[in-house]
Amino acid sequence: MMSRNYIITIGRQLGSGGSAMGRFIADRFGFQYIDKEILVKAGEKLGLSKENLELVDEKNSSIWTSLAQTAVPEFPYNSDAWYVPTSRQLFEIQTQIMREAVKESSCVIIGRCASHLFSGYENHTSIFLQADIKSRVARLEKTLGTPIDLKKERHLIEKEDHERAKYYHTYTGKNWLDLTEYDFVLDTSHFEDWKVEEILLHYLCYRFPALK
Repeated sequence: MMSRNYIITIGRQLGSGGSAMGRFIADRFGFQYIDKEILVKAGEKLGLSKENLELVDEKNSSIWTSLAQTAVPEFPYNSDAWYVPTSRQLFEIQTQIMREAVKESSCVIIGRCASHLFSGYENHTSIFLQADIKSRVARLEKTLGTPIDLKKERHLIEKEDHERAKYYHTYTGKNWLDLTEYDFVLDTSHFEDWKVEEILLHYLCYRFPALK
């Protein structure tokens, strides 16, 4: 599909640096950055709070949705925000918002099956970032500003990956960790952030010479 705007999509394992690298790329090239911020726009369309939408963001199981809907009255939100949409409803709203965004400007989009959604666009490239578990924990510790017990919390990190994999398969029919689905795959385990930034910049400038 023809598009004069650039679309950089980034899939990522939790703690591999996807959000930080996506924001860096967006700032470097002046592109719109789409990650959790999309929940604010989705909330405006649905008349719901960002906090409630986070309960089903990038999660697809009906069990999770049921639990979220049951738990909402226990949260200190306004009474008019008790309704939690299904994951599919949120996915459809987010897809609409993302498609509208790329028509208006070049974008860097984190997760949300965007690599699949925009695979037919001429100026699109998909990146996937991965890392070993120790590197991911170290990055999460730095981001959160608190120590993480690897033995105790490892299952939570693996659970998050499992949720993302299920979500991706539900809405694309494909395997999230099938690396042939992406244009550029990078293991960030052995690189400092500035080196990852340089690698990604080199790739993007070779992929799209006009960005140099």
